[in-house]
Amino acid sequence: MNAPVDSQISGNPMLRAPSQQEVSHLFALAEHEIIHGRLTEALLLLRFIRSIDPSHTDAAARTALVLFRREQWADAWDAFDIRFKLMPSQPSVTLRNADGSRRDVPRWSGGPPPKKLLVMDEQGLGDTIHFSRFLRFLVEKGVDVTFVTHRILFDLLKTLDLPITLKPSDEPGSVEGVGGWTPLLHIPRALNIDPARYSETVPYIKADPVRVEKWKAKLPKDKFLIGIAWAGNPDSPAEKGRSAPLETFAPLAELPNVALVVLQKGKGLQETETVSFADRLIRLGDDFDEGGQAFLDSAAVMMSLDRVVSVDTSILHVAGALGRPTDLLLRREPDWRWLARESDNVWYPSVTLFRQKTAGDWREPMETIRDNLLRVMGKGSDGEAPASVKSELPSEPTRPLVPVSVGELADRRGILDLKTERASQKSVKAEAKRQRAALDPAWEAVLVQNDALVGLDAELRAINAELWEVEDRLRLAEAQKVFDESFVALARSVYRLNDRRSEIKRRIDRMAGSTFTEIKSYAGKRK
Repeated sequence: MNAPVDSQISGNPMLRAPSQQEVSHLFALAEHEIIHGRLTEALLLLRFIRSIDPSHTDAAARTALVLFRREQWADAWDAFDIRFKLMPSQPSVTLRNADGSRRDVPRWSGGPPPKKLLVMDEQGLGDTIHFSRFLRFLVEKGVDVTFVTHRILFDLLKTLDLPITLKPSDEPGSVEGVGGWTPLLHIPRALNIDPARYSETVPYIKADPVRVEKWKAKLPKDKFLIGIAWAGNPDSPAEKGRSAPLETFAPLAELPNVALVVLQKGKGLQETETVSFADRLIRLGDDFDEGGQAFLDSAAVMMSLDRVVSVDTSILHVAGALGRPTDLLLRREPDWRWLARESDNVWYPSVTLFRQKTAGDWREPMETIRDNLLRVMGKGSDGEAPASVKSELPSEPTRPLVPVSVGELADRRGILDLKTERASQKSVKAEAKRQRAALDPAWEAVLVQNDALVGLDAELRAINAELWEVEDRLRLAEAQKVFDESFVALARSVYRLNDRRSEIKRRIDRMAGSTFTEIKSYAGKRK
């Protein structure tokens, strides 16, 4: 029997398309790279998968996620259109002609907006609250906006104080003279809004003053009040892993002079009867946020709270849109909007992120929140902590001091300098410059001991600059959908450059006598 020959026919090299099983293995490897924060490698794998199978929607969706985490905003927003292919039906808007026939209304995706624009809601209540801030940007450009959205949010959205028309998404209707339409979540891309401006309108919703006074009178005035929400909609596609058991909040119940105000609605409420700290809970009654409109009472109650602690659900977006101090519990692999940042975010200045370090383990982030709240509670008007709290306060503020190798320190400084020089966004340049300045004292202390490191530092910077250029070229090829031999060569060069980068970092570590050093492990040796 002759062995199958697929590597060469008539002297011409042949490439065999990967099988479906091999593509599945590549996708699993890309997922592994994402989980471990190796976003460049993940992006290369995902692009390769899509060059083989352009209809691979999972790879397309993960590509959008990775681009958001890398904060490549324009590419990320464009890639995010994959969400429409994951919907049961594609959104569209039609107009009736004079003869009774219908024609499609064009989708506005960029450039000058039409004078009259239909904005279509597309996802859950939290997404609507989150992105409703961008309606103001349209109004400021003189656009007559009709917003088709969830009826139960109408009263809350009216507090945006914008001259817009609200139409319910649960019933058919028509709007005269519409020149185009857009999905709500596409507005920041269509208007090319700088991410530094995403939070400039916060707070952008308001609580009803009458309701604020009503609920304020019902809440204790001698307690540190923490509003809590622990579960999202169990039927949501985003639900997997984002909700936490109510018992997770036990460390907050142990804080001195604290009461936990239940902001939760729906199925999660049943846990309040059996939780170990039921006596520390304040339940707001059956009339809380009842009726035809959502979150009006939630917003009013939040104005009397000292803190909100929530999982990633609509209550979080209400708190953030109000500008209330909020701690957000995030699963190990959170939703795309939380990027890859450790604690801050581009959406809500008053919201701090606390991520799981291990999937499914809420203990560590909740204990960190508890420790932070101890410090917040300890800052009285006289600068002294109350006696009931002082004994529990750490002696120094928490500082994320992490031991790293000297090579890693040099690498980080060089990358920050590249961002300062080459990033297109002013906000990114400023933040990179600030972080670089914070690292300078540590690096200068190293150079005092061994100034010969300057040459290796320069070599490391040159490699990082080359990597930057290679990744720019890969992004350009991706945008042009050119996956030729040059693309493959560029992709392979990323690995080789990273190998050289790691070797120089190890040489810096050896020369500096670093306690820690670069560690690399590969399944197979690269050729």
